[in-house]
Amino acid sequence: MKKILRNVIPLLLASACAAAAGQTTGLTNTIPACRMPAGKVLPDKYYTLSKAKNAFNWVAGATRGDGVVEGNGWERVDGSGMHDWFSFYRIDLNGDGLCDWYLNAAAPMSTGGDRESINTLYLGRAAGWTRIGADVPQDKPDGLGYGKTGAQQRQFLFGEEPAVIHDAASKANYIVAALYSRNGQRNGRPGYRIFNWDADRNTLRLLDKWEPGSKAAQVYAYFKAHGARMPASAATAASDTIQAFDPDVEAFELEQACDPQSALRSFPEANGVVSKYLLVRCKR
Repeated sequence: MKKILRNVIPLLLASACAAAAGQTTGLTNTIPACRMPAGKVLPDKYYTLSKAKNAFNWVAGATRGDGVVEGNGWERVDGSGMHDWFSFYRIDLNGDGLCDWYLNAAAPMSTGGDRESINTLYLGRAAGWTRIGADVPQDKPDGLGYGKTGAQQRQFLFGEEPAVIHDAASKANYIVAALYSRNGQRNGRPGYRIFNWDADRNTLRLLDKWEPGSKAAQVYAYFKAHGARMPASAATAASDTIQAFDPDVEAFELEQACDPQSALRSFPEANGVVSKYLLVRCKR
């Protein structure tokens, strides 16, 4: 562990220097407003799901001005009091000017906050929503345990609590997300993750924020210096919608990346290959 920490400390210093010197021209956390599609505020199926034990009662109260719509789903184990939690975040993911929904569905693994999660994207169209996510029956919510979500979780796990940085030059939004403490996948996917839209694959693309001079590195540097804008209700003060950089999230990523025995390094087929630029820093 001491050897790992000796590797991590120089990385933290180097990362801090990158934040100070990062080229952030055109980046801002002032996000252009998007237009809500015609039709229902949320995807149709959420209005028809069973409301047993007050599950999904919050759906009916969603309004077109909400930046976040969230509430409890069905009980995981009957009588346990542990319910799935669904959070819809309104973001223009693909830059077409229409609002999209970024859904994080959290499944509790204990009463103490341990959880697993999966993401589903709903792209706004002229009327209604186009779904991008794991295979789930129409009469089930987009949570773990339904359809093929278990097998396809890795493909549709981007992160919790997404925030946005806008590139005024390209008119593109960059998504900053992470898996936070007590998320069961955090060890294998540590740190902040930077995404932009991949039009060819029609989904979010994970970028390498450790690549020197890359746009992702610039976005990450901007985030560290200025934060990113979180979707929020219209009544929330602007000052309360900035997600600030947490150095502990980065420190955990560096610790995992520089430990050959970590879940991140041990299971690349499940968690993805560690950035070669980050591994070079570990060797230093």
